[in-house]
Amino acid sequence: MNNYDPVIRRVKKVKKGGHHGGAWKIALADFALAMMAFFLVLWIINVSSPEELAAIEGYFNDPMGMSTAGYSNQPIDLGGSPAMSAERKLDMDLPEPGSTPTPQDADEQGQGRKGDELEDMNNLLVEQFQSIDRINSQQQNMRIEITPDGVRITLIDDPDNPMFERGSARLIPDMENTLLSMGSVLSRVQNPLAITGHTDSSVFTGAGYMDNWDLSSARANAAKRALIEGGVATRRIAQVTGLADTVPYNRLEPDSAENRRVSIMLLTDEAYKRMLLQSRRRYGGEQVELDPDITPADVF
Repeated sequence: MNNYDPVIRRVKKVKKGGHHGGAWKIALADFALAMMAFFLVLWIINVSSPEELAAIEGYFNDPMGMSTAGYSNQPIDLGGSPAMSAERKLDMDLPEPGSTPTPQDADEQGQGRKGDELEDMNNLLVEQFQSIDRINSQQQNMRIEITPDGVRITLIDDPDNPMFERGSARLIPDMENTLLSMGSVLSRVQNPLAITGHTDSSVFTGAGYMDNWDLSSARANAAKRALIEGGVATRRIAQVTGLADTVPYNRLEPDSAENRRVSIMLLTDEAYKRMLLQSRRRYGGEQVELDPDITPADVF
């Protein structure tokens, strides 16, 4: 006879609550998205020029208005060269602020060739431009002329080989390469530069209230940025202007392709000082003494 009672173990089955949910998946997705955005920001900072970085900063400061850099209210301009310029890197050997003089006055900034050497400067530019293959292909649309204010380089549009995308300030790659090559040549002279953009008489209506004035100004600034990227010092830019169709190159045919152009003027010292003085009188804070007896009829 067995002296031990049997041990009966009862196991109670508890019904579990089912699936635990997918909250961890959402957290992981948010983390991956944040990391992707972080590395995207690092990439943009690495490949962007100082002007583009300033434009991006201005966009985030005021998304609906003009940026602090003075370019556009678009966060990223993809019309430039995708190649990263090695010359725009930060120089760690720069002098301390204030240790080198910054030219502020017309006598210091206008250190270029004198008016009697315009012919020499013209010959120098023609010789240098002819040695660049990229510019040789555009030579039929490039005109170099001597004017009383300096040497003027005119880049004229060609319907078969345009400089900009239609109705846009986005440079065609061939013209961008041309301006970059020109920048390396123009960096060898010290004359101040005045850049103007022109359109034909065809009415342009863009987004909002954009017209030929906006288009010509945007194209002049696009040419300026390409020249600076090519090696022209920023302080040498004396003026950037959009003149729309008010100064046609071909007066007999206002809608001619010749009138769609960008002009780059290498100013003489006298022309630069005269332009600077006129700008100060028109837009500066200098007080102008007027005759108390003068009337509008005497002026106009």
